[in-house]
Amino acid sequence: MEPRKLSRIIELIFLVIAVIYYVYPKQWLSVLSCLIRTDFNFPFAFFCYYLWISREDKTNSLMLMVLNGILILIDLIWLLSVGSIWTATEKNNPVWGHLHGLHAFVIFISVVNLFLKVGAVVAIHLHRNQTSQVEQQNLAPQGGQQAYPAAFGAQY
Repeated sequence: MEPRKLSRIIELIFLVIAVIYYVYPKQWLSVLSCLIRTDFNFPFAFFCYYLWISREDKTNSLMLMVLNGILILIDLIWLLSVGSIWTATEKNNPVWGHLHGLHAFVIFISVVNLFLKVGAVVAIHLHRNQTSQVEQQNLAPQGGQQAYPAAFGAQY
């Protein structure tokens, strides 16, 4: 896949993480997830989107990979610590029982966001590899010419 198309896919992944559109109009799942749990995915996804589109050379791609790796780790810790509690039903607590659907919904959205972040990290890694290969091909001497004649004082 060409780097320009892959870059566009990465943009869309960050936007989808921030605002996942559900079947019904004007219901944004990440926004709803923010209301049910203290969710950091919403602001960080917009931040990653801004970092990705703000630079043409994509020098910040390593930082985005590390940031998303940390966010994946935090999501995993949250899912492992809260997932079993939120999916449990309490017969003695009817209020908690009524929240079961919302809790299951947020856990589902958290898993979707987790997979999207993994996809973003993989896509950024592929983009880094492709752009570095293109840069190496552009810097390589072609047809017996010197690589940087002006830098070494060669005259034409």
